[in-house]
Amino acid sequence: MAKNSKEFLVATEKLSKKIKALQQQLKHAKETIEAIKRGTIDAVVISDKKKLKVFTGATADKKYRILIEKMHEGTVVITKTGIILYCNSHFAAMVNLPLHQVIGSKFENFIIDASEKHVSGLLKKGWTRYSQNEISIYKKGKKSMPVLMSLNAIVWDNTPVLSITLTDLTIQNENREELKEKAKQLEQKNTELKTVIKKLAVQNKKKEKKTIELTAANKDLTTFTYVSSHDLQEPLRKIQNFVTCILLEEGNLSETSRDYFLRMRTSAKRMQELIDDLLTYSRSKDNKQNFENTDLNTILNDVKNDFEETLQEKEATIKVSDLCEIPVIRTQFRQVIQNLISNSLKFSKAHTPLQIRISSKIEQRSRKNDKIAASKIKYCHLTYTDNGIGFDPQYNERIFEVFQRLHSQEEYSGTGIGLAICKRIIENHNGTITATGEPGKGARFDLFIPSITKRKD
Repeated sequence: MAKNSKEFLVATEKLSKKIKALQQQLKHAKETIEAIKRGTIDAVVISDKKKLKVFTGATADKKYRILIEKMHEGTVVITKTGIILYCNSHFAAMVNLPLHQVIGSKFENFIIDASEKHVSGLLKKGWTRYSQNEISIYKKGKKSMPVLMSLNAIVWDNTPVLSITLTDLTIQNENREELKEKAKQLEQKNTELKTVIKKLAVQNKKKEKKTIELTAANKDLTTFTYVSSHDLQEPLRKIQNFVTCILLEEGNLSETSRDYFLRMRTSAKRMQELIDDLLTYSRSKDNKQNFENTDLNTILNDVKNDFEETLQEKEATIKVSDLCEIPVIRTQFRQVIQNLISNSLKFSKAHTPLQIRISSKIEQRSRKNDKIAASKIKYCHLTYTDNGIGFDPQYNERIFEVFQRLHSQEEYSGTGIGLAICKRIIENHNGTITATGEPGKGARFDLFIPSITKRKD
């Protein structure tokens, strides 16, 4: 009896120990379940041949867990059989599924068009060494997503697992395609540019050849003009002198003969004027002379003295406002004023006193539509007007052309070179000259000369 009692006590004690152990396990299980619910432990239950296996991963350091969860990359942990034991929230978002539907499923299910051989080949490499591959994954209800898959074998909760990091390549690939397109466009532009450069090179060669020819032609023309003019000067003077002598010494000339000799002298004089103007025109391009800071009033006074008698004959008046003081080539600018006044005297109205007005001011810019309108350089704006016969506005530009005449020689004398000389001299000073007119109401000339003249090379 005593023996039986003793055995009963031993059995009771063993059973009590088992109950305590089971209670401890139950307590641990409850704590694990609660931890899983709270998210402090990651776990997955896998059915394997009628057997349930529970994998848990306690996160010892909460900071690392937060770090993984906040990563902008998908993180997945799989078993050797490809079962997902863990994934972070970002991967779940990448495949557009809740976490509980991802964990426990096979990783290959999320790889697009992945054969068993292909997947096993990718994963097999990851189990042996760190590797990377570009793949595409499903995104439920949306388009596929290109990702960079990085694989690394680790030990997790005493179990060998494969850690997979997936980086979204969508933007990168879009940028890559955009760069390819830009590179393609750039290559096309480069090809077009090369073609243009070749064409320009051909054109430049032609221009260089033409420039050389024009330079040679201009040189020959200048030489011809100068030599011809000088060679013609002496014969003309002799013709004029002989005609004068005949008219003075020969008293028996008939009226017809005298008229012929007078016409001859007039023609010789006109030719002399033409030669002089041609010489002046050919020399007006010369800017090698010194620019001098000059009061334009002094130049005007000199020219007025030259025309004193003619001005009196025409009952002409010149009203002048204070003129600018600017750097000019004195001899050339004197020619400009002289030609303008000569033009006004020549084309004045009959029986109407000639009135000339000259004024100037410094301007930052010229009138609208002028060639120098956008320049920030200060200009002396010289305005010249008269009350002569004027001219049709259609001739505003043509009036500055060489030998351009708006009237016959019989109506008004002159060579038609005066205003062309003016234009050339003003351009030689890096300035501009424009003309406006109206029949019967006179003419206006606007001259723009830089207040600091820069010599042309």
